[in-house]
Amino acid sequence: MPARYDPAMAFSLLSKLTDIPLAFVDTETTGASADFGDRVIEIGIVRIEGGAVVARHQQLLDPRRRIGAGITALTGITSAMLAGQPTFAEHWPVVAPLLGGAAVVGHNVRFDLSFLAGELRRAGLDILQALGDVPVLDTVRIARKRFGRGGNGLQVLSRRLGIAPTTAHRALDDAETTAGVFAELLRTAGGWDCPLCDAIAQQGGPMGLTPAGGRSSPLPLELEEALEMGLAVMMDYLDANQRQTQRKISPLSIRRKNGEMILVA
Repeated sequence: MPARYDPAMAFSLLSKLTDIPLAFVDTETTGASADFGDRVIEIGIVRIEGGAVVARHQQLLDPRRRIGAGITALTGITSAMLAGQPTFAEHWPVVAPLLGGAAVVGHNVRFDLSFLAGELRRAGLDILQALGDVPVLDTVRIARKRFGRGGNGLQVLSRRLGIAPTTAHRALDDAETTAGVFAELLRTAGGWDCPLCDAIAQQGGPMGLTPAGGRSSPLPLELEEALEMGLAVMMDYLDANQRQTQRKISPLSIRRKNGEMILVA
């Protein structure tokens, strides 16, 4: 188990990554946006201290709402699997020490942080008060600095870097893959001996637990990049009879209707 750290501890920009606890986090959710009321259904965390894994954690969570067939097709998680699981609020005392006192790292991490912040608000907590003023690192931002925009999905990027990806769209597996991608992306910058300031520079500047200017939560990476760059994407489509097919679409915009997110394509 990880050592206990004070959430209010200060991080020195000159500290090497080996001297900083790192919490790689990934979530699976009921949908694409915390702003539209979607919830966390699985959390995965890999905590690294001194360049070595000290804790791995995975937990299914009851979102207290229906799981759509599309999410089951994507993740393999069913409503039956979530029945009897703890809610996020009930499970938070287990998660808190795994994230506490650590720099938070994720792939398109703003997406996961938006869901964590939403779940904490429902539990009567503020993410900044719960975790403190910790550094945030994003492997997507590092990859974009290195390779440009587009093609930075976790599975694609991991293969590009020579890392065998684990099962896609399961929280712990994706957190494990993210840790491997992070290590490989920073290998030329000193690896685990890279100072925190250099790691932050690799992603183009600092990030916090909450977005600057109060911007709304982001979309899943592939959809976000498709909208930004006018790219087509392949999507799994479920019809009214639950038949699954693949369709190539050109996303145009995101709209809100009756409390749901609508993709216009």
